[in-house]
Amino acid sequence: MKKTRTTELFTLPARKSDQTLRGFVRLHLKIFEEILDAGVSYASLAKAVRAAGFGERSVVSLRVAIFKARKRALECTHVQTTQTPASVSTQPAKPVQQSSQSPPRDDRAAISRRLRELARPPRSGEPDPLD
Repeated sequence: MKKTRTTELFTLPARKSDQTLRGFVRLHLKIFEEILDAGVSYASLAKAVRAAGFGERSVVSLRVAIFKARKRALECTHVQTTQTPASVSTQPAKPVQQSSQSPPRDDRAAISRRLRELARPPRSGEPDPLD
């Protein structure tokens, strides 16, 4: 069986400044998928990537970039489908009990008491924690 070549030309968008190959592939993954589905080889695609503004790139680095972009796209869609929307409660909100929360003065007093304990010198017979 003879391989058929696609004679249809394709062009990739130009590279943005300081854009990595992986970022470029991630941004234009749909275009890469369409080109690959049309039967274009990775070698031809690597030449198009070079024409888009990237230096000499190997076919392997392009394949890895496309693989990682596909994997990331799958992970993103998986996360989006597993997230559930926040449920809206139709019941009236319950008032918060004030007895469970201590007033700020008590907190400040407890903190200052603990700081004084930590800052005081050791009493006679107590081991020095800094030794």
